Amino acid sequence: MHYLTLKPIIMSKISIAILLSATVLISCNKEPIGNEDKTTFNTIDKNTLNINGWEFSKSSYDFSINSRDTYFVNPDIGFVVGYNGDIYKTTDSGKTWVKKNSGTTLHLHSIFFLNESFGFISSQSMNCLDADCNKGSVLLKTTNGGETWTKYFFPDYYRILSLKFFNESRGIAIIYTPGSHGSIKENVAITSDGGISWNLIDLDIIPCADKLFFVNNLIYITGKNQKIFKSSDNGNTWETINTPGQANHYARNFYFINENLGIIDAVTDVYKTIDGGSNWIKANIQFTRVGTLHFYNENEGFNIESVWAYEGGDMPTFKGSVFYETKDGGLTWIKSDLIESLQLGLTYFLHNEVGYGFNDSKFYTIKRKL
Repeated sequence: MHYLTLKPIIMSKISIAILLSATVLISCNKEPIGNEDKTTFNTIDKNTLNINGWEFSKSSYDFSINSRDTYFVNPDIGFVVGYNGDIYKTTDSGKTWVKKNSGTTLHLHSIFFLNESFGFISSQSMNCLDADCNKGSVLLKTTNGGETWTKYFFPDYYRILSLKFFNESRGIAIIYTPGSHGSIKENVAITSDGGISWNLIDLDIIPCADKLFFVNNLIYITGKNQKIFKSSDNGNTWETINTPGQANHYARNFYFINENLGIIDAVTDVYKTIDGGSNWIKANIQFTRVGTLHFYNENEGFNIESVWAYEGGDMPTFKGSVFYETKDGGLTWIKSDLIESLQLGLTYFLHNEVGYGFNDSKFYTIKRKL
């Protein structure tokens, strides 16, 4: 399951922030491996925090990446991608990371692998350092686990986001294209030829939509005017779910546990459905917005909310995170004290019990502990 920062319902493309009451400065050793860089975590200085049945461990790495997406094929093999064509791969659950050659300096925004060998990465078409800048967005495809990549360019696309493939041919994404009067249009798009060409679908999705939300065989995306769109056939057809809230707002964040149970952040309130969105009830919450939301089962879940404050200057200062736990499917929540050094950032859950995150120079492992 790919989590986005909860753009689509709780999750998601997937961002989680959670962790650590004590911070230890961590040093890393860098060892050359052929023409690649290997970054090894210092396991002695790893930080671990246990919160209500969940273990959060934090390590530092010494390579620099402005991370945009991460994906784990299994508990051992994972990738993180970011600006300037950066790709890093781990084969040992994040203990070491090896830089891979993407063949481009375009900013990479989304990654998806079908298995250990076959995967895709997509980009935006702006702000790079080589000739690829003039060719549009790129889709990278590998058949050997990221050792080499084939490039497909799309001159009319600004960005390709939130990739997911159902097999080697059929996939779905969000694609930005030129709109009217110099604007940008956000589109859901599907492919049946492995990403070589895309069919844009006419859905009235929100501006700056950057994540699709996936649960089981269902796909969700946020629409305008408090609507959510849902597909059960890999994006070929879509149905509309109406949600509560003010008509001029959109569902800021949402999360579906399964096809029936879902939670939505409707800006002014948070609501829950138990019948797939036909009816919604207001949830009794303490947090101001859905941040990093993840459910272990239908009843047990958590939300991590980052706390920021202005202390002078133009930008707010990060103060820490608060961990909220529910045992009744999101109707009521228990709030933790402020955890000053917990800021998970970009997060991906391999399954309900294991997740991973990147934030600045930190790598996080999240595990359910019985």
